[in-house]
Amino acid sequence: MKNNIEKMVQDNQDMKLWHETMAKASADAMQDHIKAAAWHDSQSNMLKGMIEVPLDPEEKKTTIPAGSYSATPTPKGGMSSPAKEVPLDPSTVKKADLIALLNDHAEHFGDFDMDIDAIADFLINE
Repeated sequence: MKNNIEKMVQDNQDMKLWHETMAKASADAMQDHIKAAAWHDSQSNMLKGMIEVPLDPEEKKTTIPAGSYSATPTPKGGMSSPAKEVPLDPSTVKKADLIALLNDHAEHFGDFDMDIDAIADFLINE
């Protein structure tokens, strides 16, 4: 009987250790998921800030200021002319223009966490 009780004590100690190990792993995983969710939220906010999404794409056009992503010097030594609105139709936007816009954004505000070509593909195919 004593051996059975000692075995039950050892089994319970083993299970306690297993549960403690699993609790720690779960807590670590939870922290990783919280960090990942925050990263995805920041990426979403960054992308939303890059382009205004129309509520009804059939009727409204998204616009971006012309020259807002290009600071071209003028002959007078100043920057490019004042911004004017340019329609950005998702069905006709050129990938090269989108990549240029993303590259300029990265140059001014820092690199993206993923490849610019992949971002452009995602936005064009969306």
